Amino acid sequence: MTYLDTGCFVKLYYPEPESPKVVACIQGKRIPHTPLHELEFTNALQLKVFSQGATPAQVAAAQALVVADLRTGVLISVNGDWRDIFREAVLLAGQHTGTLGCRSPDVLHCAAAKVLAVSEFISTDGRQKKLATAMGLNLITP
Repeated sequence: MTYLDTGCFVKLYYPEPESPKVVACIQGKRIPHTPLHELEFTNALQLKVFSQGATPAQVAAAQALVVADLRTGVLISVNGDWRDIFREAVLLAGQHTGTLGCRSPDVLHCAAAKVLAVSEFISTDGRQKKLATAMGLNLITP
């Protein structure tokens, strides 16, 4: 499976300048969809509404695309064991945040990728890329 951070996940379903690059990176790959993706995707889209960068109708259309991709298997719904993911996140925070300046969502995404044993991690976020590299994840940058 190929794990996408939230920024890349949003780019799949809501048009942004780097969307074509992200789409090219995931062709034919299995993409996990976690509860963290669901929360951050919803929040990111609602922030676009708040900042007047998107309309409620555009947000609804993007969310409908995610639902359709979950139904057809383009996205794989995975829950993982969130206790294990949080344990790993705490370890990663202790090992890396002091030197890399990671935020909690950065650490959670990287921990989820590790616990889910994904083959690739796609990110455009500087802190997540540094953490993924430090952890030895197979980082792909669109």
